[in-house]
Amino acid sequence: MQKDKQSITKVVKDLVITKPAIRECMILDVVNYSALARLLLEELEGKGIKTTAGAVKMALIRIGEELRGERRFFEKQIKDVIARTVIGLQSDLTVVTAEKGALLNRIEKLSKVMEKARFFQLTQGVETFTIVISSEEKEEIIKLLKERIVDLTEEQTAIILISPEEIIETPGIVAFVTSALSSNGVNITQVISCHKDTIFVLDREVAPKAYQILEELILKMRKA
Repeated sequence: MQKDKQSITKVVKDLVITKPAIRECMILDVVNYSALARLLLEELEGKGIKTTAGAVKMALIRIGEELRGERRFFEKQIKDVIARTVIGLQSDLTVVTAEKGALLNRIEKLSKVMEKARFFQLTQGVETFTIVISSEEKEEIIKLLKERIVDLTEEQTAIILISPEEIIETPGIVAFVTSALSSNGVNITQVISCHKDTIFVLDREVAPKAYQILEELILKMRKA
Protein backbone atom coordinates (compact mmCIF):
# COMPACT_ATOMS: atom_id res chain seq x y z
CA MET A 1 0.00 0.00 0.00
CA GLN A 2 2.83 2.37 0.89
CA LYS A 3 4.50 1.57 -2.44
CA ASP A 4 1.27 2.47 -4.29
CA LYS A 5 1.13 5.84 -2.45
CA GLN A 6 4.71 6.57 -3.41
CA SER A 7 4.11 5.70 -7.05
CA ILE A 8 1.01 7.91 -7.24
CA THR A 9 2.94 10.78 -5.64
CA LYS A 10 5.70 10.39 -8.22
CA VAL A 11 3.24 10.28 -11.11
CA VAL A 12 1.40 13.36 -9.84
CA LYS A 13 4.67 15.22 -9.19
CA ASP A 14 5.89 14.47 -12.73
CA LEU A 15 2.61 15.90 -14.00
CA VAL A 16 2.81 19.02 -11.82
CA ILE A 17 6.37 19.76 -13.00
CA THR A 18 5.08 20.07 -16.59
CA LYS A 19 2.58 22.75 -15.48
CA PRO A 20 4.52 25.83 -14.25
CA ALA A 21 1.38 27.84 -13.41
CA ILE A 22 -0.01 25.09 -11.18
CA ARG A 23 3.41 24.51 -9.62
CA GLU A 24 3.73 28.19 -8.70
CA CYS A 25 0.23 28.27 -7.18
CA MET A 26 1.11 25.25 -5.06
CA ILE A 27 4.29 26.94 -3.85
CA LEU A 28 2.28 30.03 -2.92
CA ASP A 29 -0.35 27.76 -1.32
CA VAL A 30 -3.20 29.46 -3.18
CA VAL A 31 -4.74 26.38 -4.78
CA ASN A 32 -7.92 24.40 -4.15
CA TYR A 33 -6.45 20.89 -3.82
CA SER A 34 -9.79 19.12 -4.21
CA ALA A 35 -10.57 20.91 -7.49
CA LEU A 36 -7.01 20.43 -8.74
CA ALA A 37 -7.12 16.72 -7.85
CA ARG A 38 -10.28 16.26 -9.92
CA LEU A 39 -8.70 18.11 -12.84
CA LEU A 40 -5.53 16.03 -12.77
CA LEU A 41 -7.47 12.80 -12.22
CA GLU A 42 -9.06 13.20 -15.65
CA GLU A 43 -5.64 13.64 -17.23
CA LEU A 44 -4.22 10.65 -15.40
CA GLU A 45 -7.15 8.45 -16.39
CA GLY A 46 -6.65 9.58 -19.99
CA LYS A 47 -3.14 8.12 -19.73
CA GLY A 48 -4.48 4.84 -18.38
CA ILE A 49 -3.46 5.47 -14.75
CA LYS A 50 -6.07 4.21 -12.30
CA THR A 51 -6.36 6.06 -8.99
CA THR A 52 -8.84 8.17 -6.99
CA ALA A 53 -9.38 11.88 -6.46
CA GLY A 54 -8.59 11.39 -2.77
CA ALA A 55 -5.24 9.77 -3.52
CA VAL A 56 -4.34 12.53 -5.97
CA LYS A 57 -5.32 15.20 -3.43
CA MET A 58 -3.12 13.66 -0.72
CA ALA A 59 -0.25 13.46 -3.19
CA LEU A 60 -0.73 17.11 -4.12
CA ILE A 61 -0.67 18.19 -0.48
CA ARG A 62 2.61 16.32 0.10
CA ILE A 63 4.11 17.73 -3.10
CA GLY A 64 3.02 21.25 -2.15
CA GLU A 65 4.77 21.00 1.22
CA GLU A 66 7.91 19.70 -0.50
CA LEU A 67 7.90 22.46 -3.12
CA ARG A 68 7.43 25.19 -0.50
CA GLY A 69 10.32 23.78 1.50
CA GLU A 70 12.56 23.79 -1.58
CA ARG A 71 11.54 27.36 -2.42
CA ARG A 72 12.35 28.59 1.13
CA PHE A 73 15.75 26.91 0.99
CA PHE A 74 16.70 28.34 -2.40
CA GLU A 75 15.32 31.81 -1.59
CA LYS A 76 17.57 31.90 1.48
CA GLN A 77 20.57 30.97 -0.66
CA ILE A 78 19.68 33.55 -3.31
CA LYS A 79 19.25 36.32 -0.72
CA ASP A 80 22.60 35.45 0.86
CA VAL A 81 24.46 35.59 -2.48
CA ILE A 82 22.81 38.81 -3.63
CA ALA A 83 23.47 40.47 -0.26
CA ARG A 84 27.19 39.86 -0.80
CA THR A 85 27.16 41.05 -4.41
CA VAL A 86 28.69 44.35 -5.50
CA ILE A 87 27.62 46.29 -8.56
CA GLY A 88 29.66 48.07 -11.22
CA LEU A 89 29.01 49.85 -14.50
CA GLN A 90 30.72 50.32 -17.86
CA SER A 91 29.20 52.85 -20.26
CA ASP A 92 29.61 53.70 -23.94
CA LEU A 93 29.75 50.18 -25.36
CA THR A 94 28.96 48.61 -28.72
CA VAL A 95 27.64 45.10 -29.38
CA VAL A 96 28.95 43.49 -32.57
CA THR A 97 27.70 40.10 -33.81
CA ALA A 98 29.63 38.48 -36.63
CA GLU A 99 29.76 35.17 -38.46
CA LYS A 100 31.91 32.59 -36.70
CA GLY A 101 34.37 32.27 -39.58
CA ALA A 102 35.13 35.97 -39.50
CA LEU A 103 36.66 35.71 -36.03
CA LEU A 104 38.33 32.34 -36.40
CA ASN A 105 40.46 33.77 -39.21
CA ARG A 106 41.34 36.92 -37.27
CA ILE A 107 41.98 35.74 -33.72
CA GLU A 108 45.50 37.17 -33.54
CA LYS A 109 44.42 40.64 -34.66
CA LEU A 110 41.38 40.48 -32.39
CA SER A 111 43.54 39.62 -29.37
CA LYS A 112 45.55 42.80 -29.90
CA VAL A 113 42.35 44.86 -29.77
CA MET A 114 41.25 42.95 -26.67
CA GLU A 115 44.49 43.73 -24.83
CA LYS A 116 44.04 47.49 -25.06
CA ALA A 117 40.25 47.72 -24.83
CA ARG A 118 38.67 49.34 -21.77
CA PHE A 119 35.93 46.69 -21.92
CA PHE A 120 35.83 43.48 -23.95
CA GLN A 121 33.54 40.44 -23.79
CA LEU A 122 33.43 37.65 -26.37
CA THR A 123 30.62 35.10 -26.52
CA GLN A 124 30.46 32.18 -28.94
CA GLY A 125 27.16 31.00 -30.35
CA VAL A 126 26.43 28.13 -32.73
CA GLU A 127 26.92 30.18 -35.90
CA THR A 128 28.13 33.56 -34.62
CA PHE A 129 30.38 35.37 -32.17
CA THR A 130 29.15 38.39 -30.21
CA ILE A 131 31.61 41.02 -29.03
CA VAL A 132 30.73 43.67 -26.46
CA ILE A 133 33.44 46.29 -26.67
CA SER A 134 34.19 49.83 -25.52
CA SER A 135 33.19 52.21 -28.30
CA GLU A 136 36.73 53.59 -28.61
CA GLU A 137 37.65 50.34 -30.38
CA LYS A 138 34.38 50.05 -32.32
CA GLU A 139 35.72 51.23 -35.67
CA GLU A 140 38.72 48.93 -35.42
CA ILE A 141 36.45 45.94 -34.83
CA ILE A 142 34.15 46.93 -37.70
CA LYS A 143 37.13 47.29 -40.03
CA LEU A 144 38.50 43.93 -38.88
CA LEU A 145 35.27 41.99 -39.42
CA LYS A 146 34.03 44.02 -42.41
CA GLU A 147 31.15 42.47 -44.36
CA ARG A 148 30.88 39.46 -41.98
CA ILE A 149 29.01 41.52 -39.36
CA VAL A 150 25.48 40.24 -38.73
CA ASP A 151 24.30 42.89 -36.29
CA LEU A 152 25.63 46.03 -34.63
CA THR A 153 24.04 47.74 -31.62
CA GLU A 154 25.51 50.98 -30.32
CA GLU A 155 24.98 53.15 -27.22
CA GLN A 156 24.99 50.26 -24.77
CA THR A 157 25.91 50.06 -21.09
CA ALA A 158 27.04 47.05 -19.06
CA ILE A 159 25.93 46.56 -15.45
CA ILE A 160 28.28 44.10 -13.76
CA LEU A 161 27.29 42.09 -10.70
CA ILE A 162 30.30 40.63 -8.90
CA SER A 163 29.13 37.90 -6.55
CA PRO A 164 30.71 35.47 -4.08
CA GLU A 165 31.71 32.04 -5.37
CA GLU A 166 28.48 30.51 -4.05
CA ILE A 167 26.70 31.91 -7.11
CA ILE A 168 28.22 29.09 -9.16
CA GLU A 169 26.22 26.45 -7.28
CA THR A 170 23.12 28.49 -6.41
CA PRO A 171 20.22 28.03 -8.87
CA GLY A 172 17.80 30.81 -9.72
CA ILE A 173 19.93 33.92 -9.17
CA VAL A 174 19.97 35.09 -12.80
CA ALA A 175 16.24 34.39 -13.05
CA PHE A 176 15.63 36.35 -9.84
CA VAL A 177 17.59 39.38 -11.08
CA THR A 178 16.20 39.36 -14.63
CA SER A 179 12.69 39.09 -13.19
CA ALA A 180 13.32 42.24 -11.13
CA LEU A 181 14.39 44.06 -14.29
CA SER A 182 11.68 42.74 -16.63
CA SER A 183 8.89 43.44 -14.14
CA ASN A 184 10.02 47.08 -14.26
CA GLY A 185 9.99 47.20 -18.05
CA VAL A 186 13.78 46.96 -18.53
CA ASN A 187 14.87 45.16 -21.69
CA ILE A 188 18.22 43.35 -21.68
CA THR A 189 20.35 43.27 -24.84
CA GLN A 190 22.82 40.64 -23.63
CA VAL A 191 23.33 38.48 -20.53
CA ILE A 192 26.88 37.25 -20.01
CA SER A 193 28.10 34.97 -17.23
CA CYS A 194 31.83 34.82 -16.43
CA HIS A 195 32.66 32.81 -13.30
CA LYS A 196 31.48 35.07 -10.43
CA ASP A 197 30.51 37.97 -12.71
CA THR A 198 27.06 38.40 -14.24
CA ILE A 199 26.96 41.08 -16.90
CA PHE A 200 23.77 42.69 -18.19
CA VAL A 201 24.16 44.75 -21.36
CA LEU A 202 21.37 47.29 -21.84
CA ASP A 203 20.49 50.33 -23.88
CA ARG A 204 22.15 53.43 -22.44
CA GLU A 205 18.80 55.15 -21.81
CA VAL A 206 17.48 52.42 -19.49
CA ALA A 207 20.81 51.74 -17.74
CA PRO A 208 20.32 54.30 -14.90
CA LYS A 209 16.92 52.82 -14.08
CA ALA A 210 18.31 49.26 -14.18
CA TYR A 211 21.27 50.23 -11.98
CA GLN A 212 18.95 51.76 -9.38
CA ILE A 213 16.70 48.67 -9.38
CA LEU A 214 19.63 46.30 -8.86
CA GLU A 215 21.35 48.48 -6.28
CA GLU A 216 18.12 48.73 -4.25
CA LEU A 217 17.66 44.94 -4.57
CA ILE A 218 21.14 44.31 -3.17
CA LEU A 219 20.63 46.74 -0.29
CA LYS A 220 17.26 45.18 0.50
CA MET A 221 18.81 41.69 0.66
CA ARG A 222 21.50 43.02 3.05
CA LYS A 223 18.83 44.29 5.41
CA ALA A 224 16.66 41.16 5.20
